[in-house]
Amino acid sequence: MKSKRPILLMMLAVLLVAMVVLPATAQAKLTFDQTLDKLFTDHYPQNLEAYFTSLGTNPDLGFRWAGTSAERAVSARVLKEYKTTGLVGAKLEKAPCDVFEFKSASLSFNNQTAVASTFGGVPGTPLEGITSELVYVGGGTAADYATVGDVTGRLVLVDKMMTSWWFNMPAFEAWHRGAAGVVVTAIADDPKYYSFSDDALGSFDGYYDTQAPPMVYISKTNGDALKQFIASAGPNAEATLKLDVGVTMAEDSGFGYNVIGVIPGSVQDGAMVVMDAHQDAHFRAGLDDTGALVNMLTIAKAMKMSGCKPKHDIVFLATMGEEFGHSNAYCEWCVGAWYAATHTHKAWAGRIRAVLSIELMATEGAPFNMKCTPELKPFFDKLVTDNAALLPYGSNVTTPAFSWNDQWTFTAAGAPSVMLSTDDDLYWTLYHTSFENSSLMDWPYLAQCAKLIQRMQQGFDTGLLPYSLKSRADDLAATVDADALTTAGAGDAVAARLTDAVAAFQTAADWYDANAAGMASEAATVNEALLAIEKDLNSNLTALSPWDATIYPHQQVLADVQGMNAALAAIKLASPDKDTALTALGGTYLTWYGIDFSYPVFLKELTRHDPGYYRINWGGQGQLPRPLDIMPEYRMIEAGEYGGAIIGLTTQCDYSLGDLDKRLARMAGVLESVTAQIDALQ
Repeated sequence: MKSKRPILLMMLAVLLVAMVVLPATAQAKLTFDQTLDKLFTDHYPQNLEAYFTSLGTNPDLGFRWAGTSAERAVSARVLKEYKTTGLVGAKLEKAPCDVFEFKSASLSFNNQTAVASTFGGVPGTPLEGITSELVYVGGGTAADYATVGDVTGRLVLVDKMMTSWWFNMPAFEAWHRGAAGVVVTAIADDPKYYSFSDDALGSFDGYYDTQAPPMVYISKTNGDALKQFIASAGPNAEATLKLDVGVTMAEDSGFGYNVIGVIPGSVQDGAMVVMDAHQDAHFRAGLDDTGALVNMLTIAKAMKMSGCKPKHDIVFLATMGEEFGHSNAYCEWCVGAWYAATHTHKAWAGRIRAVLSIELMATEGAPFNMKCTPELKPFFDKLVTDNAALLPYGSNVTTPAFSWNDQWTFTAAGAPSVMLSTDDDLYWTLYHTSFENSSLMDWPYLAQCAKLIQRMQQGFDTGLLPYSLKSRADDLAATVDADALTTAGAGDAVAARLTDAVAAFQTAADWYDANAAGMASEAATVNEALLAIEKDLNSNLTALSPWDATIYPHQQVLADVQGMNAALAAIKLASPDKDTALTALGGTYLTWYGIDFSYPVFLKELTRHDPGYYRINWGGQGQLPRPLDIMPEYRMIEAGEYGGAIIGLTTQCDYSLGDLDKRLARMAGVLESVTAQIDALQ
């Protein structure tokens, strides 16, 4: 019989090896993607989503506006998640805001009560409500009121016309005419928003004023019933409007919290990538921005759990008041990001490698949309090509930065940025309605979005920063036409200086893009120069139109001058062309509002666009021109008083041309400085 000792010794050796190897294998770190998938399998983001959407100042409808008890509860949970995850420096940062704690709203008429919603910044009614005759005033314009007569002390029913103007304009018209309250409802002819269902309630920032009358929104179904009631009851169409909202203005210590946490980088050079999502929401919004917020928290957790070690700090910033933060203001949204960029973290300017602003996510079937500053577009174009597997519904990369999102105020402070969202035409019918909830969330898609966002962060973390100066130069050059400038009346010398500066900038930018790959060994030095260049370009060349479009500083003033020049040419003809002149003026600045609403209402709106307005907020970053009021001249032309119109328009045009020349000179100076900085890299 053979001995079994060698076999036993061999088995023992195998067992000892297994005891050493197996634990090491079991404890191996998962990759970021694997960790993220596990977090989704374990329902980490789903549980956060459920908690956040359960919060609300209205027990049925939700709502967590800036600084409210509901939004602060989100801030507290975000802080807890940061700390549990292990982010460094996790803390709450105060930001002043007007706190509107929306509790309930309703409209009672004809023995029925319709549940209502309201808008950011709208004051409430007495507890007993406002009871009065209800009058239907169509779109709420001056012409509409002319057909219904006196509405002093009455309630007015207004059709939603968001494709033409915002809610404040008909509300201010009602205020001007002495109405006691405003009821807004949907119509078939204004389909973009709130049209998913006839029973949808809607909300938004209101561009409101606390002195204006209370305003509520009722569904199209209830609005149609109300119109029938008014038509049948006539002067006896009485209704009671109730709006229960607690208000603490910023000057009375109203505030909310931004929440910050950091994954420190190994290179302590002060540079960073900022990832942000906002905490506030209308209704129980599952996507805007709850889906984005939970995605940001999940990304942070997956990075820490998988042992990601970035070279540069990754700042996770949950902002308050993106939807609404101030009444009595025009630029009333993005107040948390604005306060962070211009007050709390003003020193970040010139140190931010990129802002990844995560918005509504993740809508099933909707493409992954990126709105970015021009120098980032080639990077994102390549990113989506290289990661097509993470984009089941396609993608879009567009410029410029988007002013209805946190990214804008950071960009105007000097940071390249991108807004990330998943939306399509169907989503916009649900946007800011009572139907925008967690049932819309596509969880597997959200995970794919998270993986793509982490790859973006990596792209801005290591090596040479992926900025295309050529892309920025070409974008700017497309807006500068020497002939158009001088034809409009700009000074020949300053127009020539700017066009020369643009051409020199293009040459330098072309050189940089062609030679950037060869500078990889000098990445630290080159990146420092690029951050300074980006700060100069973004902070000096990011401007805002009165319609909230991101433009270059000269564009709005030039367009206004061109409109006034066209009108002057038309009324100086031997046979003045009134229609051409009025059409030209109607396209300048906010003249459209002046045509449709009473002159005092128009002037009130202009006041809030003035660079010197006390609550201009982030609009003060937008290089706004002096508001243009040519309504007196418009009315003169309507009346055939061409002589007076010519004098007035010439005066206005001369002022705007002076402003245009100053803007052209400033832009030329910025480009000359930036070109010198690029040349220094050669």
